[in-house]
Amino acid sequence: MVVALILKCRVARPVNGDRSVQVVEKRERSVSNDPAVKGDFPPNGWLVAGAGTHLPTPPPEENEISDFAEMFGNTRAPRAVEEDLSPGSTRTVELQLTGPSGLAGATRWIGTADALKVVIALDGSTLATGTAYPMGTNRGGSYLHVRATGGGHATLSVTNTSRITVKVRILFMATTL
Repeated sequence: MVVALILKCRVARPVNGDRSVQVVEKRERSVSNDPAVKGDFPPNGWLVAGAGTHLPTPPPEENEISDFAEMFGNTRAPRAVEEDLSPGSTRTVELQLTGPSGLAGATRWIGTADALKVVIALDGSTLATGTAYPMGTNRGGSYLHVRATGGGHATLSVTNTSRITVKVRILFMATTL
């Protein structure tokens, strides 16, 4: 048995109206052509030109500085390290801990999406190893955090396990508990 369904549709006719109103139609590119979605980043730099320039600046809060000081008053972070790392080389960032601390490390690299070896250690004993994630075709990163139960010499090490020189950025922080 075949059932046929016929629908009648009315087509809207243009309405004569106010000619002072102007309609502008724009076509946006497909999301699959967006450089960020495709993983196309600048080859040798961290920043994407013009990124974030369209965002409005939020109004300053009266308690912003005191809130920041309260939240991060016990946090120490030496300056971020950025340098080229040849194949097989290791770069280490160090912190001296006076007692129990929360440790966090963030590493980023440009040049390969392959995983690099990232380790947080205390007095030479490994506390945490990083799980790398790729970003596009030639970038990667790793984030680690761990709790150190006592003081000592804490390190964050990044070893270039790839076959090419990469640019690394390392940040290592400790918050006294």
